[in-house]
Amino acid sequence: MSDLGAELEALRARADDALRAAGTTEEVEAVRHALLGRSGELTVLMRGLGQADPDARPALGRLANEIRDHVQAALSARAEELAVGDLAARLQDEAIDMSAPGRPVRIGHLHPVQTLMRDLREVFHAFGFEVFEGPEIETEAYNFELLNIPPDHPARDLWDTLYVAEPGSIELGQPRPAADGTILRTHTSPVQVRAMQALDAPIRVITPGRCFRYEAVDASHASEFFQVEGLVVDRDTSLADLKGMLEEIARALYGRDVRTRFRPGYYPFTEPSVAFDIGCLVCGGSGCPACKRTGWMTILGAGMVHPEVLRNGGFDPEEFQGYAFGMGPDRMTMLRHGIGDIRLFFSADLRFGRQFAEGR
Repeated sequence: MSDLGAELEALRARADDALRAAGTTEEVEAVRHALLGRSGELTVLMRGLGQADPDARPALGRLANEIRDHVQAALSARAEELAVGDLAARLQDEAIDMSAPGRPVRIGHLHPVQTLMRDLREVFHAFGFEVFEGPEIETEAYNFELLNIPPDHPARDLWDTLYVAEPGSIELGQPRPAADGTILRTHTSPVQVRAMQALDAPIRVITPGRCFRYEAVDASHASEFFQVEGLVVDRDTSLADLKGMLEEIARALYGRDVRTRFRPGYYPFTEPSVAFDIGCLVCGGSGCPACKRTGWMTILGAGMVHPEVLRNGGFDPEEFQGYAFGMGPDRMTMLRHGIGDIRLFFSADLRFGRQFAEGR
């Protein structure tokens, strides 16, 4: 065998040894490059066939082609073998034990105030009420004037109003209320007027929503709070109907033994007006900060709709009567759960919210 033939056979042996030692696909690729690359050993030897003895050249050519085919086949086989091994290792590493217990997934829940508002909707639905909603950004006309509260009315001071600034006034350093009387609504009563303007009698609606007032924050007051107001307009309504319904609402929410009372009140949009109290469930009637040491907590105000408000809503007070009421879900939630400070509802302490995971 010529020297070139001996080199070709030696290269075959080295290739087989190198592939057996290759443990990764990257190492197999390095062997491929070292043997069959543009400057690879086999490539260089095959280029030297032209310098061989013409008589031996055909045999050397056949040997060189045979070794090249052998090396290519061995490279492919080793690469496939390693790939199968890599896949098996990955499958082993990424295997999921289906018999292992699953990881618990924390499920969110409603805020306790929202839970109570849902309960209120269901209770009032049983009395034939429907939900009617309105905008949180209102006009002074709907928030005050149409509710029998003109600009010079003393009762206007009862609502510490947050006014929307006139566009551009803040940038100029001279903030002032918007000229069109845009405000953040102080109660959901303006939705009652909108309901009367949009619906025909008989009307039985509740108007849940968020309200805003500029006032000091303490254990029983907040600058942002919720209200649920109700309105009934028909040809035959009375204060007795209102009293009976509210007592049933209180029993549905707080149990059959809850104490209730009616006492005189004042609201410009109802006449006569009443306040509806229940015995404080935080302290049991002994007196606490939540009930201002009185043993009672006012959960809503109510009364017969004022004739002027009926007219503003498009109804003739000589033909139609109605009653209205408004309650504070925040304060009612405090009573339901024995919470002594309304500020906890707006805190970011998850320990507080997690106590009410039974909420839907």
